Amino acid sequence: MGLFLTLLFILTAYLGPETLWGPIYEFHIEIILAFLATVASLGSLQRSKIFSIPQTYALVGMCSAVFISMLMAGWLGGIPAAIFNFVPNAFTFVLVAINCRTRKHLQMVAIVLAIASVFTIARGYMALHAGNYLSPYLIGQGNDEGQAIYRLRGLAFINDPNDFAQLMVSLIPCMFFLWRKGSTPRNLFAVLVPVGILIFGMYLTHSRGGMLALLAVVLFAFRKKIGTIPATIIAVGLFALTSVLGWSGGRDVSVEAGSGRLEAWAEGLDLLKGHPLFGVGFQRFSEYFPITAHNTVVVCAAELGMFGLFWWVMFILPTLRDASVCAKGEITKPADEEEVLPYAAYGLQREPVTGLRWQPAGYAGDAMMATATVREDVQGQADVPLYLQTEQEDEKLPPEEIKRIAGLMLVSLVGYFVAGWFLSRAYVMTLFIYGGMVQAIYRMALDQDLTPERMKVPKIVQYSAMWSVGLILIVYVMLRVQHLLGIQ
Repeated sequence: MGLFLTLLFILTAYLGPETLWGPIYEFHIEIILAFLATVASLGSLQRSKIFSIPQTYALVGMCSAVFISMLMAGWLGGIPAAIFNFVPNAFTFVLVAINCRTRKHLQMVAIVLAIASVFTIARGYMALHAGNYLSPYLIGQGNDEGQAIYRLRGLAFINDPNDFAQLMVSLIPCMFFLWRKGSTPRNLFAVLVPVGILIFGMYLTHSRGGMLALLAVVLFAFRKKIGTIPATIIAVGLFALTSVLGWSGGRDVSVEAGSGRLEAWAEGLDLLKGHPLFGVGFQRFSEYFPITAHNTVVVCAAELGMFGLFWWVMFILPTLRDASVCAKGEITKPADEEEVLPYAAYGLQREPVTGLRWQPAGYAGDAMMATATVREDVQGQADVPLYLQTEQEDEKLPPEEIKRIAGLMLVSLVGYFVAGWFLSRAYVMTLFIYGGMVQAIYRMALDQDLTPERMKVPKIVQYSAMWSVGLILIVYVMLRVQHLLGIQ
């Protein structure tokens, strides 16, 4: 039930409460769903070991940074709204990490995100085809030639074409969770067709950042299979193809074309210079500059200061590390352990239960009872049939399958962060959903000793502090290069 309510909450957030629930959305149905999902997930709280995950405490730090930033900005009346805006998005990490325990659960999360995306694409395309340019799924904009173009967007927090493109480009690798070797019809209709629709939807957004992120996904996904140089050639060829097809909607894709964004980055660094510790306040960047920062790092630093950026990096860094080590498949089991089981055997494999003795049950009239197992407590308590137990062991995937889905998740994060370098969405739900999915995969690998232990807290703190400063320096160097080249 916890997983079902979590998925329903996610679907509501992406489609918009008014779309899914109609008139009753005014009762804050999304908050009710989040509360119910939390209550339903309490039974799995201890099993998930959520309090041993560094990212959990990073979210607590980010929440405190949101509060302190508003407090130091002197906008006390905005604190409840800021917390109300941030916490439900961030809490999806906890819900996903607790409730996703198997590959099927991860597939369900990807399917829900795909349903929301395909629905939005269909509504936007129908409005565009019908000439309904007042549709909330379209936004008008002029291109470099002075012509009007209409860009696809969603509702709620994906109501910007670039945000929607970021969701779709990062979702494409996740669709391959559904891939099954040798099953052509399934792969065609469950994976390839949805991926094609997502790419078409990205084209309708005319997002230049989304286009570059897609090229990064292609490059990163294929470099290990065919080599870095061939993968780079394919990415360059795709860039040329997207240019011919008019992916950007007649807007130039160049450093000069992005000079307005670089100006916003400069303003963000100025705000950080004036408010270095706690920033100017959560989601208040637009009060200081006509356009958004168009960079996730800049907007986080400007609004929450270095204090908030530190916690944000502390969430990102272990997430990327956990996905990376799982994707590498660093098996840590001793060499003298028994051989890896065939794929089918993993579905039946179970960990031994401490303090219990397992015995085969006698024949009870049918095949199920004949093969059932009973549990006998060592202290003499009554036997309990295994098929009546409510607590089931988590699925144990083969090491190669864990490595595969972890690699897909890493590619997804690459697409998300490449797009995020050109966007100002540091706290959106998509990031925290992916963080929870990574932890579900990492837990599968950790339970089978297929991956190293988590990073130690002192190392996480040290690296997070270093990368917080390093990311700001990267932005600063890019701005200096722009100034030296005379790009206006």
